[in-house]
Amino acid sequence: MKHQVRTIPGKLVDFDYNRYRLPTFVMQFKPSVYQDGDCFYAVLSFEEEHDVSGLGTSPEDALIDWNDKVCEMLALSGPLRTSFSTK
Repeated sequence: MKHQVRTIPGKLVDFDYNRYRLPTFVMQFKPSVYQDGDCFYAVLSFEEEHDVSGLGTSPEDALIDWNDKVCEMLALSGPLRTSFSTK
């Protein structure tokens, strides 16, 4: 199966993860942060099928939103959880 690659708008932000107290998943995976105008995006994967992304008005807000989405994803049951446990 061919993976669908997604393009993130904006430019990559040089973000110092050690400067802030951020959630555990953010510190462990360090998703990339992009800025497009007043919006910031935190993205771990560019493949739409496995994409986890967060949105905010600052890099920190985007990273916290990203962390919340990871937590929500891990709390899901059924096929999604099964697909992660088999990899």
